[in-house]
Amino acid sequence: MILNRFARRHDATFDALLHHGVRIVRDGPMFVDRSWSPAGVTQQFTDDAETYHARYSVRLDFVELVDYCLTLADVGRQREMRVLDIGSGSGSSVFAALRLLPRAEIFASDLSPQLLGMLAAFVESRAEMRGRVRSFCFDLHRNFFKPEIFDLVIGAAILHHLLDPRAALSNVARSLKRGGKIILVEPLESGSMVLTMLCANVLRILGDSGQGDGELARLMKAMRLDIQYRLGPPAAKPWTPGLDDKWVFDEPYLIRLADELGMSKVEIHPGQPDLTRIYESAFRSLLSDSGLGEIPVPEPVIACVREFDESIGPGLKRKLCPTGIIVFTK
Repeated sequence: MILNRFARRHDATFDALLHHGVRIVRDGPMFVDRSWSPAGVTQQFTDDAETYHARYSVRLDFVELVDYCLTLADVGRQREMRVLDIGSGSGSSVFAALRLLPRAEIFASDLSPQLLGMLAAFVESRAEMRGRVRSFCFDLHRNFFKPEIFDLVIGAAILHHLLDPRAALSNVARSLKRGGKIILVEPLESGSMVLTMLCANVLRILGDSGQGDGELARLMKAMRLDIQYRLGPPAAKPWTPGLDDKWVFDEPYLIRLADELGMSKVEIHPGQPDLTRIYESAFRSLLSDSGLGEIPVPEPVIACVREFDESIGPGLKRKLCPTGIIVFTK
């Protein structure tokens, strides 16, 4: 395990960027906080890191997603900039940022040494990436970087994994330059509640057809409970520390969070530009992310899902989108 290798000497390469008292060691192609601890890292990101990597790293939509995020945030693509990518995992958002921001230096970060090690090893194997990406394993809840050194922060599906989103974002915001932006892609409460209704309708259809105990039905039941367990940040429940996905966020919380972080504004956008099939897209993503992307889905279930998309108008869908792109401006 990574802690057993901490006998290696302190690496002073990036001391000018690190908060006072932070010490890092080099572990192969990545840098690790000497204070690193596995506390808060669930099995999905450590022992099951290979499964997580295989399921998410090959998703081609990350380039499209990050491109849309940069457009919404009005980020200049050709600027020289220093970018902090939080919750980088094995690199999907980092590789997208590399392609879309050709003059940027990317600081990849994650609490999982297993996932980040995959990213760092891949970067080291590619001449066109080497020197543009630095990988740091540390806990966002810790004040790691010095103030005002990053021009942009990107976090694709990270905040809802953190036990204390405010504490983590407070550290991130402190390291952001004035005028800089934090872009987050996160689950939203209003749209997630629509998904609980969709799951309930699917369960009724499956029950009526004698499939109420199958894989799809079990997933629908689990999804409803999952969303219900994640409501109400920042109030942690007894089960919150044990969840991989801990929160869904609502607009009042995000507005209050922006104020507490000293940000000048926050904008909340739908997670995709085309709202025509947002609920069908969310349903199919749920199947894929759960490892059930290949199971047969009864036609009545597909018709039920599509009814949600056809019955809810585009104006309301903007407020009821399951996933949002959140842009904080400092």
